[in-house]
Amino acid sequence: MSKVFGCILPLLCVAALATENLHPILPPTTGLAVQGAFELDEDVYSLDMDVAAEYAIIPRYLSLYVDGAFRFLGVSYEYSTEGYLHNYCNLHVNGFNETYAGIRVLPVSFLGLNAGWRIPPGEGSQKNRFHRLNIEPFSYLQFSRTLSLGTAFRYNAFLEDKNYKPGDEIGFKASLVWKLGWNDTLHTGWQLSEVFLYQARIEESENRNLARAYRKMDDKYHGYKMKFDVTRFFRMFGRSVGFGINYEIHDGTIFGFEAGHRIAIETKLY
Repeated sequence: MSKVFGCILPLLCVAALATENLHPILPPTTGLAVQGAFELDEDVYSLDMDVAAEYAIIPRYLSLYVDGAFRFLGVSYEYSTEGYLHNYCNLHVNGFNETYAGIRVLPVSFLGLNAGWRIPPGEGSQKNRFHRLNIEPFSYLQFSRTLSLGTAFRYNAFLEDKNYKPGDEIGFKASLVWKLGWNDTLHTGWQLSEVFLYQARIEESENRNLARAYRKMDDKYHGYKMKFDVTRFFRMFGRSVGFGINYEIHDGTIFGFEAGHRIAIETKLY
């Protein structure tokens, strides 16, 4: 298993690009998750395939990860009867989206650090997102054998592109993972998780093509995401394999948090 992930992770870092996924805060581990997702985001309907891979160099202490997705379909539809009958359908660009890759460390049992890099999207996004560095110190508390809680603070810094510099962002993240009928030896049973993320821009972005007095963009935006996940794990092929469904709601004015809903069917392998 470890050798397989050691081979596929570098390939995924190159080839897999995605919108940012919400993962519960857990110790570093080796795993692979694939899901098909349907999303309604600001009147745009889309269909994605998401891939998330993590390779634990030192289990529970150090891991590398990558999130990836491909947007197969993006369509917006509008119908109006105000003054005249109007039907409008637009097929949006499709293809790869952003890449998220990084490292997670848990040097002590309850405190760790997540550091990641976001690469701008391919043709799967119509929005010009920038290179982003994410620093996220987190805490992990194992309340019982079946219940764990995680909290994290995040800081995002962006690279300037074409004389445009997005303002830095801060955020807060919390997660709850609850296992029902769980077998620790076989790693089978039900797993329920909830993740919440709030993010806000703490300084205005700048358009440095303009005179200094006019550079500020007045965009101290904010937004939140909330995700619910239910997965049933079985013992198959000598591994723990999970099948589940998740639902995410997001709302806000900051990039990636626009009003919308997302539902997905997923498969996980550990």
